Amino acid sequence: MKTDNFSKSNPLPDYVNERDVLGLVKSKRISMIERFRFKSVHAPELKLTYAGLGIRTLATLIDLAIITSLMLIPEIIFFSFNFSSADYNSFRLFMLAAIWIFYQATFDSSALQATLGKRMLKLKIIDLYGNRMGITRSFFRSLAVFISIAPVGLGIWYISTDTKKQGWHDLIAGTFVVKS
Repeated sequence: MKTDNFSKSNPLPDYVNERDVLGLVKSKRISMIERFRFKSVHAPELKLTYAGLGIRTLATLIDLAIITSLMLIPEIIFFSFNFSSADYNSFRLFMLAAIWIFYQATFDSSALQATLGKRMLKLKIIDLYGNRMGITRSFFRSLAVFISIAPVGLGIWYISTDTKKQGWHDLIAGTFVVKS
């Protein structure tokens, strides 16, 4: 008869567990904020010039002008400038968000490392180690921009107060916008 000797993890004795003020055992889980701090603490210190809020806003306005000109094509074909229907307006908003996410994700993860507006202003996006980010990280960063905008733009305004000029979407994705 063959027996398998599995090592079973014995729970720690009760006195070893860390306890809170009420004497209850503290949770071992790490919050999302602690995970972001952990990533940035262990990343090497990069000697770069970080892009501030003003130049990033100007780059975004250039990108919005490009996206708006791209939106004119489906506007002419599908809607013929009919702004009275709520269905058309919600579809326009959905199309704008989808094109914006696709535009940002593809250009930010490309060899250029920036959208066309950022490239015109000589900016690029890097990860915590100074490398180019992948398409999935770029996709989640472009989705996280909506999280930065949602609470009255506080995630965007955070760029002006942060030492490395990161917004909430940069903290979530682990990226920096730097001058190239």
